[in-house]
Amino acid sequence: MTEKRPRILIVEDSPAMRQLLAIACRRLPEVVIDQAGDGLAALKAMKEASAMPYDLVILDLNMPVMDGMKVLGKMHEDGMVARTVVCVCTTEESEETEQQARALGARYFVRKPVNRRTVEKVLEEVFGLPAA
Repeated sequence: MTEKRPRILIVEDSPAMRQLLAIACRRLPEVVIDQAGDGLAALKAMKEASAMPYDLVILDLNMPVMDGMKVLGKMHEDGMVARTVVCVCTTEESEETEQQARALGARYFVRKPVNRRTVEKVLEEVFGLPAA
């Protein structure tokens, strides 16, 4: 029997930020990383992956087509936050926004600009990795 490979979905409209997040996530051995540039694409990816849900979704809030808070609300409604850890990664600074995201099931709330070490700390907690 083989161990399940860690699965991460990065939802971010900035290609440069998606790349930075993916580089940090590659610290995980045999990680599967999918990416979406907007909320609708993210929901489609999560639906397609329902047989093997993502372990972690890194979610930007300010995106075109569908923003991250709407994605998080849909994940909450569908019970996805019970089996998928959500890390909001955003420029939003308001405590109210953070409280709303946490009420919808976000376990982590990281403010941009984000660095690789911040992402690695989330990965260490979510996947039980030793500190780098």
